[in-house]
Amino acid sequence: MNFEDLLASEKDWWNFWNTAHRSEDGRDLASTELFGIVASIVKTLDTGTQKRVLEIGCGTGTLSRRLEFSRYRGIDFSPAAIEVARSKASIVSEPIGVNPPIYEVGDIHNCDLPHNTFEIVVCVDAVAYFHNQKLALDRMSECLVPNGRLVLTTINPFVYHRIRRTAQSPLKEGAISRWLTRGSLHNLVTSAGLIIERSFTVMPRGDKGILRIVNSPGLNALFGPAAASRLRNAKERAGLGQYRVIVASKPMS
Repeated sequence: MNFEDLLASEKDWWNFWNTAHRSEDGRDLASTELFGIVASIVKTLDTGTQKRVLEIGCGTGTLSRRLEFSRYRGIDFSPAAIEVARSKASIVSEPIGVNPPIYEVGDIHNCDLPHNTFEIVVCVDAVAYFHNQKLALDRMSECLVPNGRLVLTTINPFVYHRIRRTAQSPLKEGAISRWLTRGSLHNLVTSAGLIIERSFTVMPRGDKGILRIVNSPGLNALFGPAAASRLRNAKERAGLGQYRVIVASKPMS
């Protein structure tokens, strides 16, 4: 299979995935929780008078409908996803003074993106699918204004491979073949000229190997809700969350 055929097959897969699993918000509890976490992070970022947001891998726009922004532009590889996003946006009224979101079909590797334009670039659970991850991170960095922020999440392979799958909950990992460890992800971000401000995991999961013990419902509930919450926080700090989250900034000069 040549590269063009590979891209075509990946686009078919993502068209299917988005229409089958992302046409309605809230169907996937794990993704819904992750989108909520990312939206909360974006809300806390101080960007001055404007909050222009670029989302790479926006899918059907689920995250965008939870974000606060003055302007928003979403890019996704899947035409089917963008069609759903635009359809949903057409029936949502934005607050006064907020521009309607823009959704476009595009490939981060070669689409037209303006430099030094956005206060925030968001990329949720997409970097593992990019064929040239370094190029993708470089382009995200170029889009940021000085002191702008990148908010990026990706699957934590250590945890992901220790989640038991069933016929009712099969693997749905698409074309992932470029898994990122904590070190390799940090190298990508810093090589793009960005400064990592925060790096942590969220959403502890896993029921195979050591995680079967660590995430045992009985163990986690043994000492009550307060202790369970502290244990969850400890697991996230220890890198046992399903997703790794990076918040990085672009230097002023």
